[in-house]
Amino acid sequence: MPAMDAILRDWIREVFDQHKALLPIAVRQRAKFEGWLKFELASVAKQHGARQVEVEVPYSNGTKRADIGFEFDGTAYCVELKTPNTNWRMPSVPLNKRRPITRNIAGIVRDAKKLTECPKQGIVAFALFPVPQGDAQWIKYLRRIAKNTGILLAEEKNCFRWQVDLPSEQGEKPEIVVCTFLVNAAQP
Repeated sequence: MPAMDAILRDWIREVFDQHKALLPIAVRQRAKFEGWLKFELASVAKQHGARQVEVEVPYSNGTKRADIGFEFDGTAYCVELKTPNTNWRMPSVPLNKRRPITRNIAGIVRDAKKLTECPKQGIVAFALFPVPQGDAQWIKYLRRIAKNTGILLAEEKNCFRWQVDLPSEQGEKPEIVVCTFLVNAAQP
């Protein structure tokens, strides 16, 4: 059986497959969609046999919450989701969101470190968007996350690219890069 972070990536891909018409709206506006994705992902997890699926599940004496918690194949998981938007210029995607990508990446690192306090197995999942089609400059952010968490990450092992059908005169197809990785849980 594949590792749970790979299974979670497949579940995210399934959510995206089911909502192809919705994703261009988020991408065109650079609008974060973490809240929506959290509930859709929880629903797909249940469909695939996850038990005790909850959103905003408390852990660490109730002072911290994971976006999603569930049990799958005998193991309990806490999942932190992020949907960081980028500021790369693309003709069909206006620059209307000005939060620096470095702050978004720092939030992913914070969530990974936070999950080390979860008594369950932690997983970080993020969907970086929009990324110009075929562009590899986003990999520097994956490297930064790896460096700051001490977790070995690679595009081939931890990520997939989702092409967004965004009608434009230039024919561009922005991408959403989805990455997931396991975070070792603290030992009691």
